[in-house]
Amino acid sequence: MKIGLFLGEFEEEPGLPLTSLIDIIFLLLIFYISISRFQQVESQLSVKIPTAQAGETTQRSVGDVIVNVDGEGRITVNNMGMEPKELQRRLSRLAEEEPGQSVIIRSDGKADWDSVCRVLDACSMADIWNIKFAVVPESESK
Repeated sequence: MKIGLFLGEFEEEPGLPLTSLIDIIFLLLIFYISISRFQQVESQLSVKIPTAQAGETTQRSVGDVIVNVDGEGRITVNNMGMEPKELQRRLSRLAEEEPGQSVIIRSDGKADWDSVCRVLDACSMADIWNIKFAVVPESESK
């Protein structure tokens, strides 16, 4: 677009600042890679998840809290063992900050029901009601 009194003078064409867009894309990429790494660590713990006929594979969201209960009844979150009171305290803080927070319980098939009930009690005392149980569909276990 010509402006000014001289024929050779041009105004700069409007455009997007690519440098800042590339910076934002790299930051988002680093964020999602680091979050996916934490989710992989949780799913690699030695918990043998039971099978179910009605089990289905669902997509986990980024903010899901994964609570593992091993065959001996130990509760683990983020590779840290904890007692039910500590779990309830942490879930309460999380529920205050993020209403509607979801929890996925990964329980070993050999874990007693009492251990799973302690996790459920901690969730209900923390006012968390969006609870999922991890199972493996029978078709995938064969």
